[in-house]
Amino acid sequence: MNYKNKFLILFLTIFFMLFSFIPSLAFGPSSSTIYQGIDVSSWQGNIDFASVKNSGIEIVYIKSSEGSTYIDPYFEKNYQNAKANGLKVGFYHYVTARSTEEARNQANFFARVISGKQPDCRLAMDFESFGNLSISQINEISKVFLETLSSVTNKEVLIYSNSYSARTIFSSDLAIYPLWVANYGVSEPGRK
Repeated sequence: MNYKNKFLILFLTIFFMLFSFIPSLAFGPSSSTIYQGIDVSSWQGNIDFASVKNSGIEIVYIKSSEGSTYIDPYFEKNYQNAKANGLKVGFYHYVTARSTEEARNQANFFARVISGKQPDCRLAMDFESFGNLSISQINEISKVFLETLSSVTNKEVLIYSNSYSARTIFSSDLAIYPLWVANYGVSEPGRK
């Protein structure tokens, strides 16, 4: 292998190493303030919210519902206990819609479930299981869900996503909505 080929291979290797690890964002941050928060559902069971508060957590996003009929069995208890311990609360709904009509129905269901509650944060759409939907269908379902939810609740909304879906699935058409990106298995969330 001649000198030029070795140099080219070395250059390409360094180039890809440097630029393949730069994080990318589908959307910009909604503000510069970063809060310490967790999301909770029935998976966590009974939660000691006094300990949560004492650990430095400021916000708790609570799963309220999923699909068109499921209400998280810990929703009410988590809401009452988080509020009683002075934590800010937000709610999220796990979307299972496979059509825009189902998206409308699920947004209305979510709104009914949280009716009468006082969230401190934007309402969140958690849409992460896409089945055989195309990217275009995912984005249209997301858009209809978010628009319907915002309209029926008169509250601001956001998208909850993992970093892969945030980069590759959700389109720039949804960039008007803030993005909450989950960081799993880390001691501190990434900044970008």
